[in-house]
Amino acid sequence: MNVDHSNDYSYLDQIRIKEGPDQCKSTLNALFQTDSKRAVTLLNDNRLMFPCLYVLHEPILRNHSQKYLNKRNMAALQITNQVKGSKTTGPNYLSSKQNSMHPVLKWILETGCAEEIPEDDYEEILDITVSVLINIYKDIDILPLVVDLIFKRNRNGSHIHDLVWALFRSQNPEILKLIAQHLSSSNPKDIELATELLNIDKTNIVASKGKKEKQAEDYLHWLEENLPYLYFTEECFQYSSKPVFCTVDLERKYLQKGDSAHSKQPIPSFDNEENKNMAAFQQLSVEEQKVLAEYSQKICSKNVSAWKEWLHAPVIDQIKAAKARTEGDK
Repeated sequence: MNVDHSNDYSYLDQIRIKEGPDQCKSTLNALFQTDSKRAVTLLNDNRLMFPCLYVLHEPILRNHSQKYLNKRNMAALQITNQVKGSKTTGPNYLSSKQNSMHPVLKWILETGCAEEIPEDDYEEILDITVSVLINIYKDIDILPLVVDLIFKRNRNGSHIHDLVWALFRSQNPEILKLIAQHLSSSNPKDIELATELLNIDKTNIVASKGKKEKQAEDYLHWLEENLPYLYFTEECFQYSSKPVFCTVDLERKYLQKGDSAHSKQPIPSFDNEENKNMAAFQQLSVEEQKVLAEYSQKICSKNVSAWKEWLHAPVIDQIKAAKARTEGDK
């Protein structure tokens, strides 16, 4: 059964979707000549989507009708003008937090990412909107939408670097779970990107050919175990071809001193024995540090008293115990 959703769209959106953006612009231009009041009423329809307002940007300016737009559309048009470099007066809605702008930015993103227009300016508007919502408004509700947008763009070969940067700036571990869902995708591009963003090669997870669901499951298990010690590095594609977006603080894992901030933070003061062992720990290779940190996690979860005794032993003895346990598990 076919369901008609035409009533969900504004009149101008219906024309744009069914007949194309050029016909939408022609319709609005004609209305401005014959019935300007109706043209403004159609523009101010609450159901209007941002892609439509973007498409109609030029006709609106040409007919000097921006001053008749409602507050939402006027603000969104101002943002569009800023990105397009048009000469415009008015407040800079992207430079500081304004509570009235939060729903406008959400409207731009939520309606704008549903059907992206393949233009650099349009993508830049969405990128900036995401960045402002995350960095200025601290809006974490949009994170699932941003992750979906990144993977959709990646499938289409579009630019994702700025979106990825904004996403990881949230420093919210939930994004890792959202990305991990794409490890079991049927699209190879999704799997490749998810593997890259999660830095799977830096974990102890082994890719199992033909078992995509297993890799996603293994990653979520790894994430649960390492979450207290995970921090976001602030690396990004703009500065590295292979950035490490987040990693495990091996020193915190070794000492079992997690941190909920998920940013690199100084570790609380040690007792004398811990201080001595930490100095020795820092001289070890990364692989040896991983072995000790993994063993520390395992023994602490099973027997806190035994863990404390092990932690205060000389590091050389700690390594022997950890390697003996690893060999015994094989």
